[in-house]
Amino acid sequence: MSRRLGLALMAALVSVAVAGCSLPEGIDGDLVDGWVDMPEPEHLVPEAGAWHLSAHQPSVRMDGYDPVSCEESHQIETVYVGFFEGEIAERSTPPEPGTSQWRAGYEQCDRAAAEYLGEDFRYGWLWLGLVVPIERAWRGGARWFRCDIEETARVIDSVPLWFGPRKDALTNPSRLSLGCFRAEPVDDEDTVELIGVDCSQPHNVEFVGVWRSGFSSYPTTPREVNQVHAGCREQVATYVGVPVDDELPYRTGTVFDHISDEDWANGDRTFRCYLWLHDRELTESLRDGGPDALPVL
Repeated sequence: MSRRLGLALMAALVSVAVAGCSLPEGIDGDLVDGWVDMPEPEHLVPEAGAWHLSAHQPSVRMDGYDPVSCEESHQIETVYVGFFEGEIAERSTPPEPGTSQWRAGYEQCDRAAAEYLGEDFRYGWLWLGLVVPIERAWRGGARWFRCDIEETARVIDSVPLWFGPRKDALTNPSRLSLGCFRAEPVDDEDTVELIGVDCSQPHNVEFVGVWRSGFSSYPTTPREVNQVHAGCREQVATYVGVPVDDELPYRTGTVFDHISDEDWANGDRTFRCYLWLHDRELTESLRDGGPDALPVL
């Protein structure tokens, strides 16, 4: 009896609640029509011109994205943000370092960095890296890639930090620009260590430009290495103002930077070139010096 009374009382309460509650204007009570389409999820995208304290990483989580003010010390500056398209964008996973897809992104970064800095980044104490989303973000639809520049160390094991933006930093000579060096032999007789000095100080090496190779693999044979030196001698000729002829090898020696295996695999195929005088020291730059500044020996 008490149970039946309880059920009856509950039914009465429900009927009172419904009877005393009206639907808001514009609502018809039909739960299957009139739904507004949900917006597409928005993905966080990094910004060009942002600065970061942490060192370069090939993939990053956007939930930890925390750029700093350019007036604060920082290691990384983002010079460009682009988006993968076509077959690369249709992948189920982000491109991995060392693949052709990664190199396609790096190629865009290379061009964008030159536009941002005012010159090829290799003309300065700089390194360029590509950054992609982590796999989870890629599965969620993120297709951006980030191009970061980082200052390279002038002293082994040092961690250089920047203050201020680097936009157009290589348009004119600056503290970031490569210049004059003193060559110090190391154990390997074919290798020298370059120690940066002011061009007014005694030196025998000077940065002259970059040479873009067409090699598919890193040059290791004597013939390939000679091709790099020949390309660098052409850079010397343009820099100093001497003819590219049979006498050019008798005017100067050359040094070129070795590219790391990782950077080569990721798409860096361009060598930094330096003139190298074995038998004399300079106390000024040879830029635009002409044939008299670099005589045939």
